[in-house]
Amino acid sequence: MLLRDQLQKWPFPGSDPNRDLVSRAKAGDRRAFDQLVKTYGDQLRGFVALRVGAECADDVLQETWMACWVGLSSFGSRSGFKSWLYGIAANKCTDQHRARARVAAQSVEELEDLADQENAYAKVDLREAVRTVLAQLPDAQREVVELYYYAGLTLPEIAESLKRNLSTVKYQFYRAHDQVAQLLAEPGNRVP
Repeated sequence: MLLRDQLQKWPFPGSDPNRDLVSRAKAGDRRAFDQLVKTYGDQLRGFVALRVGAECADDVLQETWMACWVGLSSFGSRSGFKSWLYGIAANKCTDQHRARARVAAQSVEELEDLADQENAYAKVDLREAVRTVLAQLPDAQREVVELYYYAGLTLPEIAESLKRNLSTVKYQFYRAHDQVAQLLAEPGNRVP
């Protein structure tokens, strides 16, 4: 096999390994779309559940996949499918937060009361402790960290998904790490 032929098959950074499935789904092939759902479903579920909670994850996932199916015909191959998909999911999570805020806002006093309870941190596992610390980050920084660690996107993919400048995403990513380190150093935020 010639080197040229081998290079054409090599998965370069930024190349989409599911390009054929995406093309077929874009042309209306429901089976190809179902395969994309199967390929990205579990990882996307984890990302969404982290952002909106397990109780709302199914609804947000359904909205994400519906928006993906409807918008697939206009999907341009300039970005990777995964980046595009996570951009949709991030927007649907934001919509869910807005809707939830309109229905019932949880007061800061309730959260402080929970934190003051004697055994609150004794019952909190590692995931909840990390979620608590992440919740203290500004939304833009938390979004970048979640996309990086929980969705497995690279910083350029995150910038593309969120339609932000790469330098801005890098700053938000590194600033979030500094703030997490500071928050973890506080006595009330120690990770078990």
